[in-house]
Amino acid sequence: MTKTLKEQNSKLIWIFFSFNVVLFYIIGLTQIITFSELEIKSFITVRGVWVLIVPLLLFVLNGIVSSDFKAVLSFWRFKNPLPACRAFSFYADKDDRIDKNYLTSKFGQLPVLPKEQNSLWYKIYKKHQENPVVKKSHKDFLLARDIASVAFLFLIIGGISILFLTTETVRWIYIIYLLIQFIIFAIVAQNHGKRFVCNALSIETSTEI
Repeated sequence: MTKTLKEQNSKLIWIFFSFNVVLFYIIGLTQIITFSELEIKSFITVRGVWVLIVPLLLFVLNGIVSSDFKAVLSFWRFKNPLPACRAFSFYADKDDRIDKNYLTSKFGQLPVLPKEQNSLWYKIYKKHQENPVVKKSHKDFLLARDIASVAFLFLIIGGISILFLTTETVRWIYIIYLLIQFIIFAIVAQNHGKRFVCNALSIETSTEI
């Protein structure tokens, strides 16, 4: 059975989530728990139950954030955050591969309203969703978007928790790290979202009228 794009991305998201869990443990909990050799062995063996728990936590936390809110977090836009909402009014003008005259001749006057842009783009995307270029860019966008949402959850939950667990200097270094991490992955999601939108349109314009 072919895995869905989200299933294909799950391993990388799990690795990212696990890394942040371990980092939080080292920075936060070792301030109140002796981090001896025995403690390390305990974490690897007895606390190896984390191997089972972490995927479940990731599933729950990732499910808490809706797809729409993930788009808000990634694109920093509360209204019409999906990248395809600006497919024809913005992104199409930035990509030399896209022939807007061709699109106009085929679909008529291109929409201006965000929801109408998203609707037309989605129809175009469905025609080419199995194209390797479109599929790869879709996969990359979903991965970056989901990681950005996980990074946001760590920024909120981890950032608040660390205030009560560490010294002032350490806590602010960690919070700044979480903030930078979220910003970086949000920008990555923005770039992959733009590429996803443009790839679908460029393939559409490369077909014969």
